[in-house]
Amino acid sequence: MFAIMFIWRFYAVVGMRICFIDRSTQLETINDLQTRPRGGMVSSLFHVSNYLSRQGHNVSVFADIEKEGETVDGVDWWNVELDMPVECDVLVFNRGIGSGLSQIRAKHRVLWTHDLPHAGFIEEPKNIKAFSAVVFMSEYAEEIWRFFYKDIGKSFTIPNGVDKEIFYPREKDLNYLIYASAPNRGLKRLPFIFDCIKTRVNKPLVMKAFSNLETLHPNEVGEKDDFAETYKSVRESEVQLHDPIPQVELAEELGCASLMILPTDYPEICSNIILQSLASGTPIVTTGQLGSAGEWIENGWNGSLTKWSPVDYMVYNIDIIRDAVTILENEDFHRALIDNAARTKIHSWDEIGDQWLKMLKKLK
Repeated sequence: MFAIMFIWRFYAVVGMRICFIDRSTQLETINDLQTRPRGGMVSSLFHVSNYLSRQGHNVSVFADIEKEGETVDGVDWWNVELDMPVECDVLVFNRGIGSGLSQIRAKHRVLWTHDLPHAGFIEEPKNIKAFSAVVFMSEYAEEIWRFFYKDIGKSFTIPNGVDKEIFYPREKDLNYLIYASAPNRGLKRLPFIFDCIKTRVNKPLVMKAFSNLETLHPNEVGEKDDFAETYKSVRESEVQLHDPIPQVELAEELGCASLMILPTDYPEICSNIILQSLASGTPIVTTGQLGSAGEWIENGWNGSLTKWSPVDYMVYNIDIIRDAVTILENEDFHRALIDNAARTKIHSWDEIGDQWLKMLKKLK
């Protein structure tokens, strides 16, 4: 039955045969994106594949999904344990070649880098030559990858997009601050930072944090990722700690929040929460000089990029606190940041999908 359905789909659609593969999604069903909180990697995999299918291409995703299915846009999601050969025009390796299957043969292979090289699932540097193209999600990512892998040939810079049907500005609560990311993006420092902000701002403030690594990235958590003490300390503080929530609910929170506090020392190559926050008109106080945040945040215009002090976190905290207090004490400045955040050029997923389509056509 599988073979019959697969062959029918292969010939029923005119266009490129495009396959994506990722063994690290930990998906239960094709509805996970609507019902569970998921990170940017899984979100982009759904949105890009759906867009390409809507343009008339035959698209399949091979993943570690428990229940196979077809999305409303016509993308087949199959379990990676194939028992038959598959041929396609383009095979996109989501995160790297270590997750490939020999049963899938392709004219072109594309590496989609969602991580930095140390977590990019590249087995050996020499294997980079096997790709027709590499997709980077920021200028920062390209700079780092090309530094370590000298043999990278053709490449394209295509960031993530935002679902603008749900992420848009709403009426702002100027007293509502938010943190929405994995705990290793600075959650541990949040209680101290928020306490200091409250003592310096003469108005009641609410700080909500939506953070839990296992909820956001199920089954990717190893023993080294034990944040139990961090969660405990946050719960005992005045920060309101919540588990991550599905994107529709997150969009409502971001739309109402007036400031994102993200005291991270993690070098993001394309932070979905930064893109979603700006699309929601929520300015961000976060680390500059590290990662790609500066490609979307302009210091003093739609947020604040603080100095990064890897040796002395107290100094680092001071900069985060100082900038947040400056914003919260000056309502005109705060509202200007909110307006400018909403004006920031953030691509919709259809715009990102179109960039993918143009890239794939150049491989033919």
